Amino acid sequence: MSDGTHGGYSTGAYAGVGIASGGLFPVAGTSTHEYSHSSALARSLAWQPILPSASRLFAVGVGLGLFVLLLYTMCYASLQKEPLRGDVVEVTGTLIGLLIVPVGLSVPVVAILIAAVKRSNRSGKVLAGRNRARGVWSHAYYCHRCGVVYWPYPTEPGVPHRVPLAPAQFRWHVWNTGGYAKL
Repeated sequence: MSDGTHGGYSTGAYAGVGIASGGLFPVAGTSTHEYSHSSALARSLAWQPILPSASRLFAVGVGLGLFVLLLYTMCYASLQKEPLRGDVVEVTGTLIGLLIVPVGLSVPVVAILIAAVKRSNRSGKVLAGRNRARGVWSHAYYCHRCGVVYWPYPTEPGVPHRVPLAPAQFRWHVWNTGGYAKL
């Protein structure tokens, strides 16, 4: 069964006129373009789900976490420089006012980091079972006229052979073999 995807790489030259403080000037250069295309059929028969990277979420979470840590440090330093005086209500109000921004910003940081960990765990589960799923996926045949997929012979226990399956059912069997059908 083919992947149903194709890609390409192209280069081009361009020329034009640029505008600067000194007036107009000639501009010339080259550009490169890399592309890929996946058909709807290929996406419906995918042997693994799309795995978005967790690294950007981790980077944003850590960056915001460092910013929040800096805010906590500044709040603590301001309390060390000039200790709070007054009655209990005034001290409590000052502490709440001083710490509301760092505490408020901590909530999205924790949410971003939790989302990154969940995304990373999901990717790990998919990567762990992708070889088994790819093996089952590669032995199937797709009938363009009928719009069904089938395995002509047994590949794995629990995978039906010689049974026509809709693309969604086929994908479920492949992903179930990989252990990530219910992610």
